[in-house]
Amino acid sequence: MPTLDWGEGRKLAWREEGSGPAMVLVHGSPADSRAWGRVVPFLRERYRLVMPDLPGYGASDPVPDAPRGRAALMGAAIARLIESVGPAAVAAHSYGGLVSLQAALQAKTGSITRLVVLEPMFMRGLQLLGDPTLAPATEYFEDYCRRVDAGEDAAVSRMIDFWFGTGAYTRLPDPVRSYLNANAPRNVLDVRSSFNDTATVEQFGTLMMPVLMVYGDRSPEVIPAMGRALSKLVPQARVEMLANANHGMLDFQPEAVAKFIAA
Repeated sequence: MPTLDWGEGRKLAWREEGSGPAMVLVHGSPADSRAWGRVVPFLRERYRLVMPDLPGYGASDPVPDAPRGRAALMGAAIARLIESVGPAAVAAHSYGGLVSLQAALQAKTGSITRLVVLEPMFMRGLQLLGDPTLAPATEYFEDYCRRVDAGEDAAVSRMIDFWFGTGAYTRLPDPVRSYLNANAPRNVLDVRSSFNDTATVEQFGTLMMPVLMVYGDRSPEVIPAMGRALSKLVPQARVEMLANANHGMLDFQPEAVAKFIAA
């Protein structure tokens, strides 16, 4: 895998497929660049797909664990990658959506031609606007983080069932459950980073590229609330719903996701 030294000797690794205009695909938590595997076949004939491993995942070096400003630090890594391959369109899923918004704030003007965020963890938007859906989500995720910190067996099931529906964790194959349990502490870092982002109203107001947020109609209410927040804070942001979808849209609706990304 190629790597980029993006600061203080830290390496960011990525995978690459296809040819054409550059498109950077940013995965969520606790995945790596392989998360885009089912979407790639619908895009690689049209785009040069650059798929980084976020810092601390796959072959990329980690960043410090302190939650405050951690998403912004990851965003700096993605911004440097975009500048090195761009100008580029950017698409991102889940926690990667928050990181990509931070990348957009830090990348050189014109590096990002457009941004598509698929159910981004935009807790910061809810905080800035005082959205009422934030309080119950905060309580739920703080409980999840405490359970993981305490070493509770299968605590990650609370995260999976929240996003994918009650019983989703038990229906997963054993290898997937094992992976999620092993990576729950790292996911907790990302969850806490989402609630400790530092971007301001003024900063979001400077984003002038087109931004599309896509959410599934089967996702919890906090997700469309994030879309409403994004559309209020980012000048050219708009929101669209994907029918019969939830947070697992990369795996279960890959062709539809690719159409949104390519549109």
